[in-house]
Amino acid sequence: MSEGKVRIEEKILNEVRQMFDGLTSDVTLHMFTSKNHCLLCNETLDLAEQIAKQSDKITLDHCECDINSEKAQKWRITRHPAIAIEGKGKGLIRFFGIPSGYEFGSLIESIIMGGTDKESDLRPEIVEEIENIDHPVHLQVFVTPTCPYCPRAVLNAFKFANLNENITADMIEATEFQELSMQYQIQGVPKTIINDDWIEEEDDGEILRYPKWSVVGAVPESALLEKIKEALG
Repeated sequence: MSEGKVRIEEKILNEVRQMFDGLTSDVTLHMFTSKNHCLLCNETLDLAEQIAKQSDKITLDHCECDINSEKAQKWRITRHPAIAIEGKGKGLIRFFGIPSGYEFGSLIESIIMGGTDKESDLRPEIVEEIENIDHPVHLQVFVTPTCPYCPRAVLNAFKFANLNENITADMIEATEFQELSMQYQIQGVPKTIINDDWIEEEDDGEILRYPKWSVVGAVPESALLEKIKEALG
C-alpha cells in the first residue's frame, strides 16, 4: 500500500456495485480527516471515495476539520479518521479508523443497511426490545483488520443502532487508537464497551479504573442485548 492510496481490486469493486444495486434510498458517508498528523486519514479517504463511486445513491461528504468544528460536533466526532453513515437508520453508526481487512465488509453492509427498506434479520422479540430502549446507549466495538470474528460484533452493534435513535454504535480500530485501547483495557478483540461507566479500585494506594460493562467476543445478539439491559439497570 502506497502512502495515501488504497487500491481496491476491480473484481471486488464489481461485486460491491452489484451489492449496491439493491439500494433504494440515498446514503451519505460523512468523512472526517484532520490537517494535523492523522494516521491513515488519506488512506481512509481514498477508500471512501472509491466506495462512493460504486453507486449514484451514495454521496461522500468530506470534512477536513478539527473536532471543535460545527460539523464534527454534530456527528460527535472525537478522533480522526472517522466515517459517519447517514441513511434510513435511526441511530448513529460510525467508523473510527480505516475499515480495512475484514472490516471492509462491515462498511459495505452498513451502507446497504442504511440504503434499503429490508427488515432486520434479528428475531422479532429482540427487535421489539431494542426499539423500546428509551435511554442513551453507546456501543464501542474494538477491532483489528485481521480479526475474522470482529465484523459480526460490529454488525450486531450497527443493527441495534439502526433500530433505535437512542443507540450509537462505533467501530474502533484498536491499533490506530492505542491510547483509547489502553484506557478501555482492550487485550483482545472483538470487545464491545457499553456506555461509559467505570469501576474504581484501589491497589497499593493507586486508583485503577475499569469499564463496568463490556462484552468479549462475537456473542449472539441476545447476549449483547442482555448485557445492555444490565447496564441500563
